[in-house]
Amino acid sequence: MIDRVRDLLSTDGHPPSRPAGRAGQALAWDQFNAQFLPRLVSRVESALADTVNSAGVPAMFIGAKGDLTERTRMFGDQLLAKRPCVSISVTGNVRRLFTFGNTMAASLSVLVYLPESPLHAATVTQRSALMSSCSEAHRLIGSGDWVQMAGAPLVADADPGYVLLPDSLRHLEQALRLAGYSDVQFVPAEEITPAVIEAVLEHAVPAAIHCPGHVLNSAIALVASKHGMAVRLSGAGGKALEPWAASGMICKAATSGQPDLDGLIIARDPIAALRIGRILKEDHTDETSGDWQE
Repeated sequence: MIDRVRDLLSTDGHPPSRPAGRAGQALAWDQFNAQFLPRLVSRVESALADTVNSAGVPAMFIGAKGDLTERTRMFGDQLLAKRPCVSISVTGNVRRLFTFGNTMAASLSVLVYLPESPLHAATVTQRSALMSSCSEAHRLIGSGDWVQMAGAPLVADADPGYVLLPDSLRHLEQALRLAGYSDVQFVPAEEITPAVIEAVLEHAVPAAIHCPGHVLNSAIALVASKHGMAVRLSGAGGKALEPWAASGMICKAATSGQPDLDGLIIARDPIAALRIGRILKEDHTDETSGDWQE
């Protein structure tokens, strides 16, 4: 399915019409932004209409209707009822992606549930599509084929001086520089997911802090864990998330009525994750991160 999703995200790039005048153009872009996800979900649903799963039950496709709260309820209901479902959610800013052409502005978070199975998850950008279950990880390559990954990062050698954070953590810059990170990059909080995918999973940044987010936008937790990253919760305790733990965390958040997840540390190796975890712990102890925790 993900190759079809990626193709749609890559080619469906502009409003279908370009009316004359500033007001008409603004309206067309507003409509495009509002209709993008419903249109995408509808086309994926049509493309998968003839697929059959082992349960013999049609999957519910979530994302075309409702806000995050409504879609989370639908997703949680399907999990509790043990019925197959697919959730597609936008992370970041689709309009900025297609207006500026900034590939780090938006991505898709895909969660797939099949009865009696842990979750499958995928992250999709214009440049990449990464899929993971608790037992396997795959990458979509340029030829259109899926390649199974061995659990190692795509870029073997990271550049040790770099780290990526959301804007809300600018107060940590000095501490990170003292820890040896000479280039500390910040991005808007809403764009942290596509930025981490591009910088850490696809390129050579060794570590990033992923701010707290919504469960339907959390596919990156399972994907990063199975694609060879060290993934830790950034909150109290800093628990490491192996793929099974990431899947369980997502399911619990979707069904418990508490859909907001803690922030994550996503790093190329456990040592880097622990190093950044200590900085965050000291920051929490000093009570200087109230906005971050909220």
